Amino acid sequence: MRFGSVEFFKVLIKTVLAIVFFLPLVLCIVFGVLLANTNKSLADAEQKREEAERNLERISLAAEILVGKYAGTIDDFYEIYKQSGNSDDELIDYLREINGYEDDKAHEPEPPVTTPPVTVPAPASETSAPVTSAPEETAEPTEESPYIGIHEDMAVTPVSAENMVREQGTVYLTFDDGPSQNTYTVLSLLRKYDVKATFFVVPSRTDECYALLRAIVNEGHSIGVHSATHDYEKIYASVEAFLDDFYEAWDIVYEATGVKTPLFRFPGGSVNDFNGDTRDAIIEEMTRRGFRYYDWNVDSNDAGGATWSEMYNSIPSDIAQNYRSVVLMHDSAPRENTVYVLEDILKVLVGENYKLDKISDNTMPVQFIGPYA
Repeated sequence: MRFGSVEFFKVLIKTVLAIVFFLPLVLCIVFGVLLANTNKSLADAEQKREEAERNLERISLAAEILVGKYAGTIDDFYEIYKQSGNSDDELIDYLREINGYEDDKAHEPEPPVTTPPVTVPAPASETSAPVTSAPEETAEPTEESPYIGIHEDMAVTPVSAENMVREQGTVYLTFDDGPSQNTYTVLSLLRKYDVKATFFVVPSRTDECYALLRAIVNEGHSIGVHSATHDYEKIYASVEAFLDDFYEAWDIVYEATGVKTPLFRFPGGSVNDFNGDTRDAIIEEMTRRGFRYYDWNVDSNDAGGATWSEMYNSIPSDIAQNYRSVVLMHDSAPRENTVYVLEDILKVLVGENYKLDKISDNTMPVQFIGPYA
């Protein structure tokens, strides 16, 4: 075939046409396959999320009726559930009817407050023994303190720094601002993976709250004080105001569970915009009484509205950077995303062989300021 001949130009034209028409077709097919695979992965993830929302909604509807009996443990809660005598579908249909739920409610973007999934946990006899606090002997007040006359019984035996434990690779999951109906779900998931955690509570003097506090302790978790009011301006106005708020919450925990907990977490953390004038005096007085505060070095940002994906990606990544980790999460009513992501986080951490433990009386604190920063 001679260059410039008619046959040469025929072949050239055919080649150009093949490139112009067939190459885009091949590229379209390749990109179409890739896009289909991506869409399938996204659809699978969305289906998983929707299934989780529906399962959590089913039990939350039941809880609205059954929680009136104030289950003191997860086992009590499921026993009450079984006492209904209905199948799951019949019970859910009944609860939907009396609560005025429409069929499309299950697909709304903001599901109702959640409670335990339907997996029946182990019998109560197989659960861990309740968490114990420091010995109940109170620390002797010193004459140097100007706050000796305020709630003198609010004190525990201090633990010296030499006797505290700081284990590499240990992860302490902590939950603030509860208890709420989300707490039952959190407890159920922790039991499923045989993990102990710590709950810094904002309790109230109600039968429902007392039952939830008992459930936390009966499951073998640690319980600490967060606040009674969570009103920053009020509790940080003075040392006396902080002691009054703390005592109310501490007394509720003791009354409900029999635990005189030495553990607490400052609302907003030990360094915040409200306690600059009173922080040091509060720490000095609480330390004198034997109490220890715990901040965090991994923030899930669930209180800031973090999504499932953001928490799933950030929590294990942040933990991997630390010698040991105290993870801040929340089990208060508005934190549904925390409930949705918790099991997946537990799978990752257990799979990577972290030691997941509760904060105990001798756990060395993680603190923003102070000797254990």
